[in-house]
Amino acid sequence: MYYMFMDTMQIPIPPASMRTKINNKNRTVDLLGKGEVNILKQAGLTEVSFKFMLPNSDYPFNQSMLMSFQKASYYVDQLEALKASGQPFQFIVVRMKEDGTMLSMTNMKASLEDYSIDEDAEEGYDMYADVTLKKYVDWGAKRIEVKTDSEGNTKGTVTQDRSTAGHDIPSQVTVSRGRRCSRS
Repeated sequence: MYYMFMDTMQIPIPPASMRTKINNKNRTVDLLGKGEVNILKQAGLTEVSFKFMLPNSDYPFNQSMLMSFQKASYYVDQLEALKASGQPFQFIVVRMKEDGTMLSMTNMKASLEDYSIDEDAEEGYDMYADVTLKKYVDWGAKRIEVKTDSEGNTKGTVTQDRSTAGHDIPSQVTVSRGRRCSRS
């Protein structure tokens, strides 16, 4: 039994399958006299993709623990809000045995990369969402405090990490006379 959450939204009917892709950042080069070699690097960002039902009927197999039945439009609105926010969110998958014993859990900060909504007359009134998530790693500016002791030795210490999550990029800034500002 799986329970899945994207931010505060519980996936009402977990998908039959989920694909987790660990991306590669290795590089292949040709060396004179050696041929092709592989330069190994750390793995890229993990991608998770799955397709799930957006029910328009209150099925008995709906697994939502947090809220009562919601129609498909609710989930479409939630996906739209996650994409429009431009902010990462928690993606959680809880895997449990039938007796309630937890097998494992995935809990990662993610971004909604792509999603599509499918409707098919053969599926009745229900819709399906096909989503791709990408692991989000906090990053940001670091403040370094540099101190020189009485013997002239200099030491730098990181005093603060500032995450970029939750910070909006302003569309307009004020620049004082004689200064230049560009936005790339």
